[in-house]
Amino acid sequence: MSRIDISRRRFVQLAGTAAAAPLASHGAEPLSANAIVVRLRAELGGDWITDGNDGFKAGAPDTPIRGIATTAMATVDVLRRAAGAGANLIVTLEPTFFGRNDGPAPPAPPGARAFPALRENDPVYRAKKKLIEHRGLVVFRLHDNWLAQKRAEMTAGLAESLGWGERRLDDALYEIPATSAEEAVAHVRAKLGLRGGLRAVGDRKATVRRVLLYPGFLDAQTMWKRYRDADLTLAGEVREWENTCYAADAFTAGEKRALVTIGRVASQDPGMRRCAEWLATVLPETPVRSIPAGDLYWRSVG
Repeated sequence: MSRIDISRRRFVQLAGTAAAAPLASHGAEPLSANAIVVRLRAELGGDWITDGNDGFKAGAPDTPIRGIATTAMATVDVLRRAAGAGANLIVTLEPTFFGRNDGPAPPAPPGARAFPALRENDPVYRAKKKLIEHRGLVVFRLHDNWLAQKRAEMTAGLAESLGWGERRLDDALYEIPATSAEEAVAHVRAKLGLRGGLRAVGDRKATVRRVLLYPGFLDAQTMWKRYRDADLTLAGEVREWENTCYAADAFTAGEKRALVTIGRVASQDPGMRRCAEWLATVLPETPVRSIPAGDLYWRSVG
């Protein structure tokens, strides 16, 4: 038996161990995954981006859908929990098969940029795809169009999860009760259930009254422009040599601020809970829930 077969079998076994509260049926004739996406597109509004990342990534679009689960990342654990809860359409923000291509990709045309992609025989790709097929799941990526129309929901969802949503000063800036950076970091860790994915740099004793929230990726230009608007900047992920070292040098130069990163996926989970709440209003006949991928890192001891 090949190593690929062993991996595939193990993934399928994992799918059978799900334990989650099942979604309650609403009693109506189930819509197909494709019909759900048609309605989603109409309700989301705007010009639908067709040349980006969104679309069906696994499963048959004509599958009748019993329930929907939203997530920042359709990990094996999320897929397993969704199936156990009776949700067979997974709406994910990030790729299911890890790269921009969401799995193996055809060769790029001459002169065109080729993005990293898995091999067709990659054991993790094949096993994860087999798990999805075995459980009758359908995976739809909703990234470009969700962020184009509802980006504010991602930030608001993170602020709400942290209990910081009451005083929003602009698209990313919030005012919170005065605390220290160290206490704010402990608060973030506890509220989001973080383990090893949290990192902080800067002045841990700084007084924090204003925070900038950037779920997902915080680019260097935005951080350089806005870093002094807040006492603490919280992002999903950054480039270390651009953002982290900038914050470290600012601290060394005497600035009393801090930069905190919590992981791209963990920072986006709260926003995808907002996506589930929105979908529930668009599809009242279909049960919808959010299944967070959570902090994927573990924390070393000692």
